[in-house]
Amino acid sequence: MYYKISPVIIAVLVVVIVVIAGLGIALVMKKTNVTSPNEPEIENSDIVPVLELSANTEEENQESVTITAVATTEDSQGIYSITMPDGSTNRSDTANYTVNQNGNYTFKVKGNNGKTSSLTIEVNNIRQASAMEPYIPTGFSHVEGEVGNGFVIKDSYGNEFVWIPVESGKLTRNRMLDDDYEESNNTATALVNSVAKNYGFYLGKYEASMYEKNGQKVAATMANKTPWTNITYPDAAEASIKTTSVFGYEGYQTAILNSYAWDTTLSWIDQNFESYSSNTSYGNYSGNVRNTGTTESDIKNNICDMAGNVREWTTEIYKNKAEEAKNSKKKKKNSTNEEIVSETVYYRVVRGGGANVSRTASSYNGNKENMTDEYWGFRVILYQ
Repeated sequence: MYYKISPVIIAVLVVVIVVIAGLGIALVMKKTNVTSPNEPEIENSDIVPVLELSANTEEENQESVTITAVATTEDSQGIYSITMPDGSTNRSDTANYTVNQNGNYTFKVKGNNGKTSSLTIEVNNIRQASAMEPYIPTGFSHVEGEVGNGFVIKDSYGNEFVWIPVESGKLTRNRMLDDDYEESNNTATALVNSVAKNYGFYLGKYEASMYEKNGQKVAATMANKTPWTNITYPDAAEASIKTTSVFGYEGYQTAILNSYAWDTTLSWIDQNFESYSSNTSYGNYSGNVRNTGTTESDIKNNICDMAGNVREWTTEIYKNKAEEAKNSKKKKKNSTNEEIVSETVYYRVVRGGGANVSRTASSYNGNKENMTDEYWGFRVILYQ
C-alpha cells in the first residue's frame, strides 16, 4: 500500500526548497561581503592610491601655511576620500588644510577599491612667537628702529605703530591689587590673551587724530596731525575699534588704550630712559596743544607724547567715583511726564599730563566718561 503524492503538493515543496536555498545563499553572501552604504565595496584590486602634498609658500616667518593634498590612482574606480591631520574627511581627490604651527602633518587617502596610503609633510616656516620677532600685519612695512629702541611699522595711509615687546608674555598693570580700580573691558582681555601668545603688541606711535572715510570718522595714528580732543570716552573707544575696518586690517584688532598697555609701555620705556614715567621734564606743558610728534623731548623709543600734550582716555574704571547719576533708582520725569531711570555713568581713568597740566606719564585720575575737554585725547593699540 502506498500513498500517491499530489502534483500540487510536489510543486509547493519545490518552491519552498528553492526559497530556502536562496535565503541560505543570501545569508552566506551577507556574512562574507559586509558593506556600509557610505563605504565603497572592496574589490580584489592591488592598486594603491598615491598622495602628493605641497605647501603654498616656503618663505620664512609666515603666520599660516596652506597644505594642498592631491590624490591619484590608476584604478578605474577612483578616489574615495582624503583624511586630514585632524581626522576630518574630504570626499574628493583634492583637499586644502591650513596650519599655524610648525610640525609634521600626515594625510591619508582611500581609494574606492578599499586600498589606502598615507604621506607626511613637514612645515617649518611659520613664525615663532617671540618678543624679539614682531609679526608685521598685511599692508604694513617696517620703516625704522629695532625692537630694543622702537620697531616702527607703517601702512599705506601713513598710520604708524610701535612694537611693545613683552618677553614674559604677561602684561603689567600697576593697580591690579587696588580695589578702587577695575579693568574689565573686553578689548583689554583680548589684548592680554594676544600677548600671551605673541609676546608683544603694537601701540599707536602718535596720539589719535581724526580720519574720515565714506562718512565714518575713525582714529588714526599719523605724524604732524591735530590730536582728536573734545571727545567722550565712549566715542573715542568706538572710533578706535572702527580703525580696523576702515583701514582694512584683516585678521587684526584695534582698540583704545587700556591700563595694561599703558603701564607695560612705560615700564619698557623706563628701561632706556630712567625715570621717564615719573619725570615732568619731557612733555609739552606749554598751554598749547601741538601737532602729533612735534615735541622732540617727548619722543622715547619712537613713541611720541605719552608724557604731555593731551591727556589720554583709557578703558580702566575708577570704581570709587562710579555713580549712577545720583543713584539710578532715583526716578525723574521727561518732557512727556514719563518716568525714566538714569543710566550708570562711569569714571574712566585719564593718563599722563597735558598742555594745560604738568603731570608725569604715569599719573592717572578718574573723570566722567561722558565729559569732554580740549586737552583730553586718546591713543590706539593694534594686536593680533
